[in-house]
Amino acid sequence: MWVAKHYYGIDLTEADLRQHWGKPYDELTAALYQGQGTAAERRANFTRHELEFPKQYEPYALESITALHEAGVTLGLMTAMYTEGAMIDLKHVNLPLAWFAFIQGSEATESHKPDAKVFAPALEILLDKGIEKGQIVYVGEALSDLQAAQNAGLDFIGVTQGMIDKPAFLAAGAHVVYDNLRQVTQHIL
Repeated sequence: MWVAKHYYGIDLTEADLRQHWGKPYDELTAALYQGQGTAAERRANFTRHELEFPKQYEPYALESITALHEAGVTLGLMTAMYTEGAMIDLKHVNLPLAWFAFIQGSEATESHKPDAKVFAPALEILLDKGIEKGQIVYVGEALSDLQAAQNAGLDFIGVTQGMIDKPAFLAAGAHVVYDNLRQVTQHIL
């Protein structure tokens, strides 16, 4: 929100964020910053100040990822952020990048959620590792995550720590929705 105000004179609200949540990073920032600046400028402005305004990590995120990794679960990260930003975030909290079979940002494919083709690079990696499509569970916090998983024929677990609540997930067809990542981890393990 600070970048929007400082660079573009825009006072963002939570309603603004909710309206565009889950869009690919460049599309998200173009919408939130009302088309001001280029995608490269918006990314640079955000990255320049990222460590001044540390992200608030979801409760149980670090312990959940660690527990899943230690249990031998193959992990991947697919995000609407750009890949470099996601990797910076992981390094910032000391999560080894090697724990992830893939880290895929929005620039890695021309397809974006809810298009099932967004999973093509990730599925190729997972299938090459001998993981069958029926063994893959996609965990997300946006309706576009749910729709992408449904469109790709993947199991989905919704987490209400984002902008979407349980009734909205259930109304959109989710079968499994939890309040936090600890509950997701317990479900998987």
